[in-house]
Amino acid sequence: MGALWAGVTGLTTYSQSIGVTSNNLANVNTIGYRRSYALFDDLMSQNATSSSGNAQIGLGVQLSNILNSYRTGGMETTTTSMDMAIQGDRGFFQVRDSGSGNLYYTRAGAFRFDNSGYLVDTNGYRVQGWAVDQDAVAAAKANGVTLSRTPTTGGVTDILLNQLRIDGRATSNLSVITNLDSTTSSRVNDPVNPFFTMFQSYNYDPADPDASLVSNASYQTSITVYDSQGQKRELTLTYSKALTDSGKEYWEYMVSMDPAEDGRAITAGTSKAGVLMIGTLTFNDDGTMDNMTAFTLSETASSAASLGSWVPADLTAGGLPQFSATFLSASGGGALAPVTMSTNLGISSANGWGAAMPATAAGMGTSTANTLGINSADVTLAANATTNYATTSYTLTYNQNGYGEGYLIDVSVNGSGVVTGSFSNGQDVGLYVVSLADFVNADGLRREGNNLFSATPDAGAKIEGAPGTGIFDKVAGYTLESSNVDMSTEMVMLITGQRALQSNTKVVTTADEMMKKALEIKR
Repeated sequence: MGALWAGVTGLTTYSQSIGVTSNNLANVNTIGYRRSYALFDDLMSQNATSSSGNAQIGLGVQLSNILNSYRTGGMETTTTSMDMAIQGDRGFFQVRDSGSGNLYYTRAGAFRFDNSGYLVDTNGYRVQGWAVDQDAVAAAKANGVTLSRTPTTGGVTDILLNQLRIDGRATSNLSVITNLDSTTSSRVNDPVNPFFTMFQSYNYDPADPDASLVSNASYQTSITVYDSQGQKRELTLTYSKALTDSGKEYWEYMVSMDPAEDGRAITAGTSKAGVLMIGTLTFNDDGTMDNMTAFTLSETASSAASLGSWVPADLTAGGLPQFSATFLSASGGGALAPVTMSTNLGISSANGWGAAMPATAAGMGTSTANTLGINSADVTLAANATTNYATTSYTLTYNQNGYGEGYLIDVSVNGSGVVTGSFSNGQDVGLYVVSLADFVNADGLRREGNNLFSATPDAGAKIEGAPGTGIFDKVAGYTLESSNVDMSTEMVMLITGQRALQSNTKVVTTADEMMKKALEIKR
């Protein structure tokens, strides 16, 4: 009888094992599926009479446990930006059933936005993440700080795409790097203020707005910026070669706006309307920049035409000169809020203006010593700076950080799990960071079907984190993780399970024959 029941346990157990293998094979193409495998225990043995007195006969086998393999499956490239795959063995995406509030865990990253804007899985459960702290990102960008990771705010929440538009942003930083041709002939200078001859010649006539503003410019370039309402405006940088002295070249430069758009009370409608900043650039004989000055109109000035009204420009923390531009509203509603912009020509001073910097532009006079706006020891020259080579003047690079309003045109996710919105104004804005979760004992998770797991007490404590941090690997967009089932392994398991089942069937039939023989003896 013992052999009969041992065979029965084998039939039962190996039937279950084959069921596990069959389920693996059935899910060989299920995205994010985790392979299962069966473990076995022998049953309690019974004592048997023997000469040694310590003989035991086993009573069969039983299913010990069914565990999961969390080895990463293959990666399949897709054409959908919100398809995601975790690139390591650890971690699950978190999704929430909005009806019950229950959290589930999955490796199947086939996510889409529903008609309410929520990022959901194929069951309609909402993907979880942290909202990006856009204020912190903007502050870091404005200060030139590179963030090692995307800052977030609040706790884990539903990822909701509700930011379909972003406002424009006024320009606060602009950079214009040029080469100014050293072979350009020097102009005829004003004998009293030779370094500001171009400024003195600048003349805006409201009655003839199309007339040339200056007559002695050597080179001119323009850059588009944005006002306080996010509207496009144009600034012009004009350069004029002043003189050559003792192996150095001196150039005058001027930053100006469209004079008809100048909303400053002191300059609007005057001959100096539009002039925002004036200054000088000094170059070494090898064409590299040596020094600079920069002047802006004093807030207490009574006339923009007087060089005595132009005072040293304020400097940023990084030592770049700043000016303020007040634009008239494009709709005719008066002056807009002033916009302060820093100007990068490739040279700066973190320690402020030097002792030789004149108190006003009028103080420049005729001495080249007054062009040393920055102490020589404090000059910081960028790798990419304005130059004075013997080649045609041209603009090498120009950029600024303002933009107009924009509308969402695309959404993507990067390796760090940052869900980023791309807007029509060329801006990419981080919206959410996808959250991942793992458990002390992942085998304690319960399969719920539909590619989902739920937490149980056996799973232990939950660990949350962003992709690429802590125990979690990065995620891949436009990618799905395939099942980690290996067909060759499962076929071997199926064959061995089948043989074991057949063997136990033979045990049962053999035991049955033995019982028949025993009954025949009785007859």
